[in-house]
Amino acid sequence: MSALLLVPAAVLTSAEAKALPGLAVLVEGGRIAAVAPPSQLEDRGAERIDLPDALLMPGLVNAHQHGRGLSQVQLGYPDDRLELWINRRRGRDAPDPYPLALLCALEMLRNGVTTALHANMSYGSGDYAGEVRAALRGYDEAELRVTYCVGAADRGGIAYDLEEAFLATLPDELRAWITGPRPPAYAGSAAGTKALMADLRADFAGHPRVRFAYGPAGPQWVSDGLFKALAEDADRLGLPVHLHALESPVQAAACRRLYPEGVLARLDALGVLGPRTSLAHGVYLTDADMDRAAARGVSVVTNPGSNLRLANGAPPLARLRAHGVRLAVGTDNCASQDGEDLLGELRLAGLLARDPQWGCPTGPGPADLLSMATVNGAAVAGWNGIGRLEPGWRADLVALSLERVRGGWLDPDMPLRDAVAARALGRDVVLTMVEGRILYRDGAFPHLDPAMARKAAAESARRARDPRDDGDRECAVRIGASLDRFWSDRLMP
Repeated sequence: MSALLLVPAAVLTSAEAKALPGLAVLVEGGRIAAVAPPSQLEDRGAERIDLPDALLMPGLVNAHQHGRGLSQVQLGYPDDRLELWINRRRGRDAPDPYPLALLCALEMLRNGVTTALHANMSYGSGDYAGEVRAALRGYDEAELRVTYCVGAADRGGIAYDLEEAFLATLPDELRAWITGPRPPAYAGSAAGTKALMADLRADFAGHPRVRFAYGPAGPQWVSDGLFKALAEDADRLGLPVHLHALESPVQAAACRRLYPEGVLARLDALGVLGPRTSLAHGVYLTDADMDRAAARGVSVVTNPGSNLRLANGAPPLARLRAHGVRLAVGTDNCASQDGEDLLGELRLAGLLARDPQWGCPTGPGPADLLSMATVNGAAVAGWNGIGRLEPGWRADLVALSLERVRGGWLDPDMPLRDAVAARALGRDVVLTMVEGRILYRDGAFPHLDPAMARKAAAESARRARDPRDDGDRECAVRIGASLDRFWSDRLMP
């Protein structure tokens, strides 16, 4: 791997630092070798890359996404309430996860993301291990750094804790369709899940860009026994645990019934909570939950665009921050602009955290926001040595064009870092590097053809609409209407 000397207009070494002009970054062997004035580094024999109107900063971390390279809109699912949107997927067959993950990884690289956490995701093919390996192939070919969550669920697949009550409302033919034999979504039991984890860790041992975490789907989908078993194995192996938690009003109501002592109180008693644990969404966390999360070092990954699009409300970032909870950010492959623009989601998160009531907790500032997308996300994903531009750290970095950030004028009193947090978007990315390799530059991917990835993803989606889908789609629509009535009757004010 050749040495590179990156010479930008300014360097932001970390989220809390000032953006400084007159510095260059030397990359050797996939690591940052030095950050110093160019004149001090030019004799090291490195290839010089000038970025005259760009800010060089740590690569971004998408701490919650599912490898869906085609959005729900592209797949024919309009924005809807979460539970109704999940149900729509029952009207499709399982696609091939490989091209979807590959395309998703390329879009993240295009938007400055160098590391992603792939949260629990099953297409229900009946071969979950095959799905995992197919998605990992996509990430590996894109050369994106990834933490892949091995998912698990063993209950509540249709209506959470009110499954039987909901099924009783259906006509016989719909009940037979929804309860008929289906392939298992995940690896089955705790033993099967742990065995899959062992196989994957053995096969990818020593891989420079792939790591694993446990991804129990969420409290309403996972029994106490399964949670406990996976938490114990995660603790034994030193693995992260990442789960959905309290994303929607329906989930919040279900969890009040399932966990009268509080969701996080139960998870804590089961040994799930700790510094390697992260919760996605957390829109309906209580103050007691937040205090417990902060005390245990648990992170919360916010997904603001997804929360709004799926009618779940704004994430309580100001309150979480006031309670001392570490925050990260993800797109959930359902960002506000229907793409993988993590910088845009970061901006939205900051805006949603602003409470109009005087005296309320303040939302995250520029340094807090950029930390969410760098070092905090790295902690969630379980990677050390990424999120800062410091000697010895991994050379995962991004260059942002400052042309649009500065615009016609940027007041000298406005720190460049703060302007980036307020104005930068994914389209400003001009270079993305992972492990010392440039994977995206000026609209092109040197190692892959995105047109071929798009074509393969489209073909995968087309095949998922097999001949029996017409009947399946009709049943899914009818189930959705019944679900809508069922939850409306229980949640209407």
